[in-house]
Amino acid sequence: MEKLTGNKYFSGLYFFISSSIFTIFLIEYISFISEMILSNKKFELLNFILLSLGILLNFFLLEFFRIRTHIHSNIIRKFYFLIIFFGIINFVLISKNYNLIVQILLIDLGAVYMIFQICKKFDENPFNWLGLISFNLKDSRYFLYYFLAWPMIIAWGVFVEYLGVDVLRNSNYSEDIVDAFNNNYLVIFFLACIIAPISEEIIFRGFLFRIIKQKYSTSFAIVINSLFFGLIHLSPSAIIPAAILGISLSIIRIKTNSVYSSILIHSLHNLFALFLTIQAL
Repeated sequence: MEKLTGNKYFSGLYFFISSSIFTIFLIEYISFISEMILSNKKFELLNFILLSLGILLNFFLLEFFRIRTHIHSNIIRKFYFLIIFFGIINFVLISKNYNLIVQILLIDLGAVYMIFQICKKFDENPFNWLGLISFNLKDSRYFLYYFLAWPMIIAWGVFVEYLGVDVLRNSNYSEDIVDAFNNNYLVIFFLACIIAPISEEIIFRGFLFRIIKQKYSTSFAIVINSLFFGLIHLSPSAIIPAAILGISLSIIRIKTNSVYSSILIHSLHNLFALFLTIQAL
């Protein structure tokens, strides 16, 4: 098997990014077309053009990095056939109350699947390359690094309050998530405490961390993966706290030499946040 070396690891990263963006555009495109047909809404030409251009541009990027990463085209065709199939099922046959849930599952699980396809080019055992290996129970003492994140998160909150910057102040981020899923706590638990920790830790503490570490220092890899981890939370008030949490999870991953440990702590963190949100509501 031909293995990628040096800067070619980054081709795998760029392929993953382009494939993830392409998946998001494709799901949005299916949603747009389905809504136009089923709801008899007025055709929005500008949105149609923008979505079409987004899909087209990302397709070319996807193909470019696919070739450089040596991913077989059949894998990509089968993958996106399934995305289109389940996307149509989601918007045509499934209640609108569950559309967002299916979208999240398609994006998160699709991202993990693509990562494994890429990592097969790095190592015959992608689980090993990603750090999805068991950790020694005595290493659970490193879980204490999680609690070091809290003083920094609290200090950041105090600093923001001192500055008085409204956009960075604590928002109703958790409450907005609860509202988005119609107060269905079982679904929220499934997505926040199982799907999100598994997919996000594989992406950030597994894949991205190892890619960055191929060329740069461990410290730099920690900062970059944690920064991007913060950015995906979108809400300005959540970015820095999530990035701080990401640093803590990265240290736990390194100390235990296992992504399973960071998945566990990430899951418990989200469970704790969910519990506090339920109490507040």
